[in-house]
Amino acid sequence: MPTFRLRLAYDGTEFAGSQVQPGQRTVQGELNRAFVSIGIVPVRTTFAGRTDRGVHAIGQVASATMPAWRDTPEQLQRALQARLPRDLSATTVEICDPKFHPRFDATWREYRYRIAVGTQEPFVARYAYVLRHRMDCEAAQAAVGRLCGKHDFATFASGGQGVPSARHIGRRHGTTRTILRCECREVGLNTIASFETPTRLFELRVVADGFLPQMVRNIAGAVIEVGQGRRGSEWIDDLVAARDRRIGPSPAPAQGLMLWRVGFENDAISDW
Repeated sequence: MPTFRLRLAYDGTEFAGSQVQPGQRTVQGELNRAFVSIGIVPVRTTFAGRTDRGVHAIGQVASATMPAWRDTPEQLQRALQARLPRDLSATTVEICDPKFHPRFDATWREYRYRIAVGTQEPFVARYAYVLRHRMDCEAAQAAVGRLCGKHDFATFASGGQGVPSARHIGRRHGTTRTILRCECREVGLNTIASFETPTRLFELRVVADGFLPQMVRNIAGAVIEVGQGRRGSEWIDDLVAARDRRIGPSPAPAQGLMLWRVGFENDAISDW
């Protein structure tokens, strides 16, 4: 029974999220429909991570077990590409061990959040959170550096997991996670509008062994507070110590977030 490992890229704007939901357009739902249109039934797909409504990905990993497929992975990729919608792509398809599980075999995941300061351009606004006012990258970098290491990130956990009185008792890891890399840098932006009215683009990068609901968006919300001068970088220490979502910042909007890469055994984390 052949099992395939797929790397998926998608524009999350028109998706209700990655996982199948009744009556909603989702990434997994579109992928499953593409398999059905090829004539592969039944098929079981599993994703490495769940992305929320409006969140993008270029490095989502999925597995698919297809009892009826007898051709090569390359042929499967071409068949999928011909049937997938324009906002979803299977960038690689390869055969893998039937025991491979994208979620449980992953050792780390990398998300990136983009913040633009300047012109509200439609192409930029689709993939970044656009701010009108300044962003101090040095202050933001000083703040995010404090998050590296193993901490209880309850203050950055949405969905009820960060509220002390409503935490899910018995979860395997609780709200403790290990952030392996947390960095902020300014990246180049080249658009027509930016020639006349400069737009600065910043990228927040978070690599961790696991993530809590909306954790990166909540971290981005805190980084923006510091980067715009409303808080000092030491505020991050206070947020971590409080372990209470109710005192944390509002989450940054979904469109700035992208699942960048999923790492497995022996996969090295890149410098950037």
